[in-house]
Amino acid sequence: MLPLGLILGAFVVLALIYAWATPPLEASDELWHFGMVDVIADTGALPVQVPGVETAWEQEGSQPPLYYALGALLVRSVDRSDFDNLREPNPHAKAGIPGASDNKNLVLHDTPHPPLQGTALAVYLLRGLGVLLGCITVVAVYNAAWELASRQLIALVAAGITAFNPMFLFISASVNNDNLVTALNSLILWQMLVMLRRGFSPWRSLALAVLIMLSSLSKLSGLVLVPVVALAGLWIAWQRRDVRGLFVLGGLMAVVWLVGAGWWYARNLTLYGELFGTQTMVAVAGPRLEPFTLVTLLEEFEGFRVGYWGWFGAVNITTFPGFYRVMDAVVILALVGLLLWLIRHRRHTGRLIPVLLLALVLVTGSIALIGWTAQTYASQGRLLFPYVAATSPLLALGLDTLLRRLRDWLATFALAGVGLLAAFAFVVPFASIAPQYTPPLPLNTISTGAKPVYARFGDVALIAYETPDRRYEPGDNVPITVYWQVLEQSERDLSLYLHAVDAAGDVIGRIDTFPGAGRLRTTTWEPGAIYADFYQIPLDEGAQGRSQLRVQVGWWHFASGEVIAPEDENGTPLESVMLDAGGFAGPAPEPEVQTLVEPVRFGGVIDLTGYTLDENQLTLAWRAAGTPQADYTVFVQVLDAGNRIVGQGDAPPDLPTRYWRSGDDVTTEHTITYQPALEAGEYRLMIGWYRPDDFSRLETASPDNAYELARITR
Repeated sequence: MLPLGLILGAFVVLALIYAWATPPLEASDELWHFGMVDVIADTGALPVQVPGVETAWEQEGSQPPLYYALGALLVRSVDRSDFDNLREPNPHAKAGIPGASDNKNLVLHDTPHPPLQGTALAVYLLRGLGVLLGCITVVAVYNAAWELASRQLIALVAAGITAFNPMFLFISASVNNDNLVTALNSLILWQMLVMLRRGFSPWRSLALAVLIMLSSLSKLSGLVLVPVVALAGLWIAWQRRDVRGLFVLGGLMAVVWLVGAGWWYARNLTLYGELFGTQTMVAVAGPRLEPFTLVTLLEEFEGFRVGYWGWFGAVNITTFPGFYRVMDAVVILALVGLLLWLIRHRRHTGRLIPVLLLALVLVTGSIALIGWTAQTYASQGRLLFPYVAATSPLLALGLDTLLRRLRDWLATFALAGVGLLAAFAFVVPFASIAPQYTPPLPLNTISTGAKPVYARFGDVALIAYETPDRRYEPGDNVPITVYWQVLEQSERDLSLYLHAVDAAGDVIGRIDTFPGAGRLRTTTWEPGAIYADFYQIPLDEGAQGRSQLRVQVGWWHFASGEVIAPEDENGTPLESVMLDAGGFAGPAPEPEVQTLVEPVRFGGVIDLTGYTLDENQLTLAWRAAGTPQADYTVFVQVLDAGNRIVGQGDAPPDLPTRYWRSGDDVTTEHTITYQPALEAGEYRLMIGWYRPDDFSRLETASPDNAYELARITR
C-alpha cells in the first residue's frame, strides 16, 4: 500500500495548491454551491425553488441535499455575515468563454487570497472536505481496479490517472456536490466488483444499499448505478443459483432507499409535481434555446473532451493545448488496448462481465448526461466524474494490455506516464489558473516603446499606450496595453471600455471591463501608482470594409451608467479619446466603376483599374500589386493649358497603404474643388500618389509621375 500512500500524499498536496490558486467562489458553480450550504446553515431548512427569482444558490437549490447538509454542519459556527460582500458580482464576467482573454473572475476581489476568516474560511473548510472526499475516491478507484484485474500496476495507474487529472484536482479542491457523489459512487462500484467475485453477503448488500441511498441523496447521477448493480445481482444469482441473496440485495436497496432518500423525492412531487425536480432546475438555470440535435452534440463534444481533463474557473480557463491532444492519444490507445483485451477474453465470462458492467456504467452515465445537456447547457466532461471508478480502471486496463502486447516491460511505462501527469498537474495552477486572478502590480516607469498620450478621466489619467502597428482582419484580436496613472483614490468601482472603431465610426470590437482585465478594482488601487493594463480586443467575425483602425477609450460607472468625461492636461474637455491601432481589412465588395482602364501601375505596387467621374465627384478603383512601404495619398489635379492647377481633390485611402496586401481592391473617393470663375474650356484630369511627409511621388510611366486620367470640358 506504500505506492498508493505516495499517490494520496501527492494528491493532497496538489489539491491544496489548486485550492490556493483559485480565489473563493471562483471554481465551477462554487458560488451557488456555497450559497446552498449557507442558506441551510442559516435556516436549517431546504429552500423552495421559484423560477425567475434570483437567489444566492440559483439552480443548486434543486439538487439533492446531503452534501449541502454536511457542509452546513461543517461551517455553521463560522461567521459568514460577509458572504454578500464576498460574492459581489463582476458585471463584465465572461463565464463559459474559455477563449476570452479577460474577466475570468465571476466576483470582485480585493485580493485573490483573502485572510482565513469569515466566508473565505468557510469556503476553504468546504474545499478541505472536497479534498478528503477526493482521497476516498482515489482509494476506491485503486481497489476497484485491483478487483477488476488483480494487478497492482493497473490499480496504481488507475489511481494515478484519477488523482493527477488536473480537472479532478480542481473539482476536489472546490465547493461542489460532485465530490460527495463521486466518492460514494466509487465505493459502490468497488463493492459491486467485490460482490461479483465473492458472491452475495448480507453485510455487503446492506453496505451497497446504504451507499446507493446516500449517493442518490447527493446527486441524481447516483441513481445511474442502480440498474447496473441490479444487473450484477442478477448475474450472481444466475451464476451461483443464489436467488435468496438477490432478494436480500433488492429488498435492502428498496427499503433503505425509501426510508433514507424517498422523502426528498416525495418533496419534489409535492412542491413541483415531478419526482426528480429537473424541470424546475432547468427553469431556474435557463433552458437550451435552440433544438438539440446530433450536430449540436458533435459541436459541443469539445466541452466533454476538454472538460474532463482541464476546464477551470467559471468554465473559462484552459491550459496548454498540447495537453489535451496528449490525453486524446492516451484515451485512444487505451480503447485499442481494451478492445484487444475483450477479444482475448471473449470466452472467459467470469472476467468479461465486470468489464462489461463498468462499460455499461459509462454508457448509461453518458446517456444521462447527454439527456441533461439536451435540456440545458451542461456539456462538461467533469460531469462524468461520478463514474470515474469505471473510467480510470478501464483506461488502465486498456493501456496495460496494449503495452504488454508490445513488450511486457513496456507496461511499467504507464507508471512513468502517471508521474509525468502529476508533474504537469503541479504546473497547471501556477501557469494557467492563478495568473487569471492576479491583479497587475504598480509600475515605477512605463515601457520605452509606449506612445505618450494624455487624457484625464476623473481620478485616473491615460498617460501612454502600446499596440502593434499591423493589419487586422475579422476575428483577429487587437493587443493593446494602456497605462493608467492614479491621481486620486476612487470611492466607486469604475468600468472602462476599449472599442475598436473603423473610419466610419462603427464599433467592430469591444471590451467592457474593470481595470486589470476585471482583476483590479478602482477602489483598491494606489494613488500615484502607474498600472499597465493589457487587453486583446476581439474583432467581430462579420465586420466589413477596409480602413484605419482606432481604439476608443473611456470610463463609466456601471451601476448608474454615468460616463466620466475626459479632459486634456489643461482641463479642456475632450470629445473622445482615440488611439491609433493599425489597419482593418475586412471583406469589401468589388469596386463598381463606370470606366475600366488597362491597369496603370504606380511605384510597382499599386494599379489603377477604373474610375467613375460624375460632375465634381471622382471614384478611383485600385488594386494592390504589393505592399507600399509608407502611407501615400492620392492627388487629383485639374490642369489648364498652361499646366496651372485649377481644381484639386486630394484624399488618402481609408485603409493606409502600408496595410495593403497584394490583391486588395480599394476605392478612393474625391470631391474636386475648382477655382471660382473658371473659364470655359478643356482641362486635363491628372492623378497619382505622393507621400504627405516629403511630397515624393510613386513612379509611373507618365511625365512628372502624374497620369492623365481624362479630359474635362467645362
